[in-house]
Amino acid sequence: MDPLSGAASVIAVVQVAGQVWSLCWKYYSDAKNAKSDIERLMGNVEALQNLFQRVQALAKGPGAAKLVASKELIERTALELEQEFKALRRCLEPSKQQSILKSFGRRLRWPLQKEDVDKIFQLLERHKTTLITAMNCDQMTAVVHLGNNLEES
Repeated sequence: MDPLSGAASVIAVVQVAGQVWSLCWKYYSDAKNAKSDIERLMGNVEALQNLFQRVQALAKGPGAAKLVASKELIERTALELEQEFKALRRCLEPSKQQSILKSFGRRLRWPLQKEDVDKIFQLLERHKTTLITAMNCDQMTAVVHLGNNLEES
């Protein structure tokens, strides 16, 4: 993974995650019975967005060349997550009919069932775990290399 393509993937995830979060907020302010599901989804989207922003900072930082183990995994996860966020964004975007009803003061109807939110939550957790594991792998690799260099000295 070259640094530019990896950074582009990470930036795309951050942007799409922000769009999903914004759509959740619109529903949150209108939804009656789905507030806990929306809060949970918003919290997880925000956590992944923050994680990807940190990954982006690492990918652009001086130690980017040392991210050996996680480069490919980060890029693959970013591409998968971007597609999943886009699908979620399409699901959450109000239909034309809902937009018209909203303009007449009607509330938006939350389009997801609790089971759908649970599945999305599990998927987001899996991606978060994958990223954290990849970053930990690179950290362990760096520690081993540092230890080997100290022993050689």
